[in-house]
Amino acid sequence: MNEKNVRLVCVELLNYKNVAQGKLEMPCAVNRDFSCDRSEILGIYGQNGSGKTAVIEVLSLVKSLLSGLPLPNAAEDGIAKNAEEAVCAISFFIGDDGNGILVKYQFTLRKISAEETDSVYVSEEKLSYRTLSMRSYQTLLHYHADRKSNFLFPKARYAAITKNEDGAIELAVAKKLAVRAKTSFLFSKDTLPFLLNSANGETAEVSALQDALTCLPQYAAQGFFVVDSNHSGTISLGASMPLALQFDNDEQTPERMMLLLTEPSVQPLSVYDFVKRSVYSINCVLGVLIPGMTLSVKEYGGQVTPDGKDGMRFEILSVRGETRIPLKCESEGIKKLISVLNILIAMYNHPSVLVAVDEFDAGVYEYLLGEILGILEENGRGQLIFTSHNLRPLEMIHKNDIIFTTTNPNNRYIRFSGAKGNLRDQYIRSIHVGGQKEELYGYSNPLEIARAFRLAGRAQAEETEGKG
Repeated sequence: MNEKNVRLVCVELLNYKNVAQGKLEMPCAVNRDFSCDRSEILGIYGQNGSGKTAVIEVLSLVKSLLSGLPLPNAAEDGIAKNAEEAVCAISFFIGDDGNGILVKYQFTLRKISAEETDSVYVSEEKLSYRTLSMRSYQTLLHYHADRKSNFLFPKARYAAITKNEDGAIELAVAKKLAVRAKTSFLFSKDTLPFLLNSANGETAEVSALQDALTCLPQYAAQGFFVVDSNHSGTISLGASMPLALQFDNDEQTPERMMLLLTEPSVQPLSVYDFVKRSVYSINCVLGVLIPGMTLSVKEYGGQVTPDGKDGMRFEILSVRGETRIPLKCESEGIKKLISVLNILIAMYNHPSVLVAVDEFDAGVYEYLLGEILGILEENGRGQLIFTSHNLRPLEMIHKNDIIFTTTNPNNRYIRFSGAKGNLRDQYIRSIHVGGQKEELYGYSNPLEIARAFRLAGRAQAEETEGKG
């Protein structure tokens, strides 16, 4: 991991899906405490379709862009209807023991102006910073994809990179490649060397630029984990299970491997060795969460992988006493927990690990969910963001660790004001009688719902009679 810690501070959305405007701050931003010596949890609650999953999706986009990877296909649906572009801004703290800087990475998604495609690209990026004593951010780099010339600011930075003709040509080629591949320009593998070579000097601005360009990509690759709804959906299908992994600098292992449940898996030996170590780590915790249960790895012998590497064919089994069964026979909730347990262990132990999980409660017993969150909050060191429909966590974690979505698309995310005592009871009460600065739920009259069901039943009966 980095010598300097990296922590998420704030997420801001503009015209992303059904979020016209929304801002979520981690507890560190609310408390103005960037000591990095304790965990931070942020739970996002609200009715269906109110912008919870949008936050997880944006974090997935950020991870891809900071890693120099193409935008996922889901980005095509990210821009709100009747809007030409969506803007997302993510702020990070880079430093240690409360000493460091805040770095903001802002990017704009724009639709490609072609009738035959609905694809998007990164049309603008802005990297800025401020110290903890500064009131406003100062621009480090500002990129405009739609400008043919002078597409990178400040001018002094652009001039330092393009001081010779070759530099100007290579930077222009990198810009075209970034647009075509739907990657970040600032964090692409073609651009980063130029930007780092131009960051010379002893000023605070140069130091901040170096930190941003070196720490953020490494953080995205090794400490930034997003578990979206597709993860849970794959488990529900029952044929395979994504296994999220956290690895060290010298490990060339995947962040997520697909573990077959219908037959043994074949992985390169380096990946297999890491999986065995991961299973050992998982067992240290699993037996406490699910009493009497552990995992074991059954080897079926060496086998060459499809790409010609030496590999191992193996299967992960569930063990309870003397009974061993294939993992596919376990409940969906247990498989969901196992699939993310390795990165939760990393989050518990490392301050520079962020885990974002959509629908964390899917299939997980509510009491166990509350206990896990309470332990992570009290004793962990990293950061966890999750969405949930289960209200048990409202009784287990601090009120500042909860964000609620609203029915107002221009102010999508709020914290409770005047919250005292049981937050779960106050949330339910606020849904019925209000009391917060924004409406939390588009309440429907139960009588109207019952009437709609009756009308639908009559329509079905009339259709059946008509066919008869």
